[in-house]
Amino acid sequence: MADADWLAELRRVLNAELPQYVKDLAEAVPTSVVKDIVNDNRSPPRPAAPPSNVSIMGAGRVQDFDVGPKYRPYVPPKEDDKATTDRSGWREAPKIDNWKPPGLREMDAMMDQQDAVDRAARIRELAEAAAVQRALESAEPKEREPKARGGKK
Repeated sequence: MADADWLAELRRVLNAELPQYVKDLAEAVPTSVVKDIVNDNRSPPRPAAPPSNVSIMGAGRVQDFDVGPKYRPYVPPKEDDKATTDRSGWREAPKIDNWKPPGLREMDAMMDQQDAVDRAARIRELAEAAAVQRALESAEPKEREPKARGGKK
């Protein structure tokens, strides 16, 4: 009962230090309602986990799956078969020296065509500018060369 006495004393001390509005709120809500709210917010109990498949290493068992290349019997490749005789599983990476992304040829052709269109437009603009320049030069009267001044000697 020492624990019950100690708990009652702890509650008395804590309640004595609480402000009046907290005491009013605690008295307004019964303890059973608070317990129900807490229980409603708890997650439901989880079902028991299924037992795990534990096997002892080295114990005899039937294996009906592929055990890997190291333990397969060696079968030499046929002439037309492209399989390698290397059974380690290592493969050389494919060479990418001459690799080009798909669609690159088409994109290059489209860009070359647009370059030709742009060049033709630029030539047309330059020709028009030259024609305008020639027209302006022919319309202006040619300036007379100034006469040479006679200098005093």
